[in-house]
Amino acid sequence: MDMRSRMSEGRPRMRVTTGTLLMVVGGLHQVVGLVLYRGPLWEMASAGVLASVPEDMGARAAAFWFLVAGWGMMLLGALARWVERETGRPPPASFGWGLLGLGVFLVVPMPVTGGWVLLPLGLLALRRAHRFVKALPGVPPEFLEGAHHVDVKTVESELSLREFVARLMSYQPAWVTALFTVRGVFVRLLGLRQVGVPQPRRLRAEDVPMSRGATAAFFTVRHAEEERAWVVGAEDSHLDAVLAVCVEPGPTLPRRFHVVTVVRYRNWAGPVYFNVIRPFHHLVVGAMARAAAGTLGSVATSGAPTAHR
Repeated sequence: MDMRSRMSEGRPRMRVTTGTLLMVVGGLHQVVGLVLYRGPLWEMASAGVLASVPEDMGARAAAFWFLVAGWGMMLLGALARWVERETGRPPPASFGWGLLGLGVFLVVPMPVTGGWVLLPLGLLALRRAHRFVKALPGVPPEFLEGAHHVDVKTVESELSLREFVARLMSYQPAWVTALFTVRGVFVRLLGLRQVGVPQPRRLRAEDVPMSRGATAAFFTVRHAEEERAWVVGAEDSHLDAVLAVCVEPGPTLPRRFHVVTVVRYRNWAGPVYFNVIRPFHHLVVGAMARAAAGTLGSVATSGAPTAHR
């Protein structure tokens, strides 16, 4: 069974992907451009095409950039479609928010525009990302309720759950320690409690805590099931963070491991803090997942909408 089949097994199949719809929108955009700007386009063809677009923003320039936007939309759609087909999962929620943001950017200053079609596309992408996260095996629903941020890193490995978690929690190269140090400075600027830089330590599979209330680094175990899920959390004054590792059951190796991060904000400092560290969060957790799986390959990433209810 190839990777594409394994990743899509047990998931709701997307008959028409978000990327496909975006490609269709881009194609229609091009057709409209060829009709609306047929005059300037004919002038450009008559001028030999080469250097036929003047530097001013006249009709020819408008036609040129209109068609460039359509090609860009079709290329983005093709990339999204490839990702959806190859991994069997929808684009992350950030993709949906990006489509919504682009739609709003277009329709607010120019209501008579085709940008309106990006709004339902963005909502569709958010809905599919939301459904993907809810369908993850082994994550109790109560850990997802009321979340402001959810993201998922997926890798494949032949390890047991305990072995995977031990390698995940033992990963702390020098660059990660350096990021923790920088984070400490930022935390002090926000007036938040600083717990210090965690020291690297090797965790053995047999020492992975599986009892509710046990500690693992600066996390506390909240839920654990052998060969199914390991859920830990860390509470602070500004946010509550949950890290979950769940493995999809099945006799076929390798199996899929999902590393899930759930964040709930408690006050104004929560979104300020997390949105600043968000790029580094994805970098660190993705590297942890790859190290745990023992692969240098890419990590499939998805997410759920903010204000997840």
